[in-house]
Amino acid sequence: MNIASVFLPLLSSLVAQQRPVEPPRVNPDLSVTYFVNVDAKSVILVDTVFAPGPPGLPLTRGPDGIWSVTTPPYEAGSHEYGFVIDGVPTGALTENNVSDRLPRDWYPFDLIEVRGSEPLFHDIQPVPHGSVHIHTFHSELFQREVSFYVYTPPGYESSSQSLPTLYLLHAAIQKESMWTRFGYADRIMDNLIAAGEAKEMMIVMPDTGAVSGGDQPLDLVVRYMLDEVIPLVESKYRADSSPGSRYVAGVGAGSNRARELAFLYPEMFSAVAIMAGGGLGNAAAPLDVSYPKIKDADAFNSQVRFIYIALGQKDNHTPNVQVNVRRLKNSLDQLGINSTFRTTTGGYTWFNFRRFLAEFVKGL
Repeated sequence: MNIASVFLPLLSSLVAQQRPVEPPRVNPDLSVTYFVNVDAKSVILVDTVFAPGPPGLPLTRGPDGIWSVTTPPYEAGSHEYGFVIDGVPTGALTENNVSDRLPRDWYPFDLIEVRGSEPLFHDIQPVPHGSVHIHTFHSELFQREVSFYVYTPPGYESSSQSLPTLYLLHAAIQKESMWTRFGYADRIMDNLIAAGEAKEMMIVMPDTGAVSGGDQPLDLVVRYMLDEVIPLVESKYRADSSPGSRYVAGVGAGSNRARELAFLYPEMFSAVAIMAGGGLGNAAAPLDVSYPKIKDADAFNSQVRFIYIALGQKDNHTPNVQVNVRRLKNSLDQLGINSTFRTTTGGYTWFNFRRFLAEFVKGL
């Protein structure tokens, strides 16, 4: 057998499949045309706006062998996308990927910037900039070294003022770096503070996951936050520990942790953002059973003055997330607990997480 006659055609086919093409093209109306060059039977676009799940948007193969599809117009911002090629998920196959690539445990894991004439609220703009610090310590509760990121606003180093603090929690299978790498929390705060739309504050973004990247038990995370993270932050940074100066927010699994902290310890957190999750399942106990301090609605409202609940209309990252989040809102209403419920376009995506964060801090 001539080995070359067997492997050379296969090699040529693989090279052809991997040959890069034009990166996604943003059109004047903010629609996007995606291109893929691959020898396949089907290519499907999956994104977090128009095709967040099956069946996706099918690409059409042109006479030149290039697959393409044009989406409806996006909202200006950073969006996520990927392709399913003959049933196999993958990212962009362009020679020069023009955007940051999300971690491989996140799919879709490519980003595209869709821009109008105005800068985005999370762009790096010519305003005073804060700093992001990384603090590492040994957690007795997690039995390992852990880190948290701390955003301090412009002028922190030259001031002696104590600042309110937002504890911002990541989702499952994420890390503490996600809120700065892809959430752009520091950029958002710089821009909002400069515009007078948010007050100066620190943001603490702790690692709340397992060493394997998986989730930690909810009660363990609560103890870790109360016994280790918050005391350490308040001993190392100028964090105002007076009533009304701590806030907590989370996305996905982090929203469950944020809800748990604020509802169990309303004397410690005067505001909470429950974003893209944190709802109540069918088997959940009534709120005033799970969180006894909610029974006194007047006292609770005087302590937790701002409850912000937000969800994308196409969010389906967990079963019944839409129903469960609305069940939480309805339960709060029935108990006389004040809250704000915000629904937006799109699904479980950093595009939404960023705007949820911006809306929450504006309301503090």
